[in-house]
Amino acid sequence: TRSLTQDEANTLKQWILKQFGDKIKNVKINTKLDQHPCIITTNEMGAVRHFLKTNLLQRNKQQEIYKVLQLNFDINPKHILIKKLYTLHKSNNTQLATMLGQQLIDNALVTAGLVEDPRLVLTGLNKLLEKVLEKY
Repeated sequence: TRSLTQDEANTLKQWILKQFGDKIKNVKINTKLDQHPCIITTNEMGAVRHFLKTNLLQRNKQQEIYKVLQLNFDINPKHILIKKLYTLHKSNNTQLATMLGQQLIDNALVTAGLVEDPRLVLTGLNKLLEKVLEKY
């Protein structure tokens, strides 16, 4: 299947950073990802998880935690969801693109074990589903 070109991926990287810079520090293009559209990485992931469970979550809000962790968001330019995110961004469907981008980040955070209560991401997922299905 077709992958995003380097220019398309770079355009998407810049947009993601602009939209979600409060959660992630850097966006990387990762052609080694196979099944996943994206992943969250940070230095010393195991230590970060332990730190979250013992310290930060007791005193800080989740949003403040992301700033401290300096998270990297790796995107897979071959994955259909990343290609659709690019298409939505280029078609100026800002609301749906932002909702999809947010959900992809939330999914990656849950997968990385960086969300204490994964149920919190369901609100965003439900809103995304409502938006996608409102024509039906």
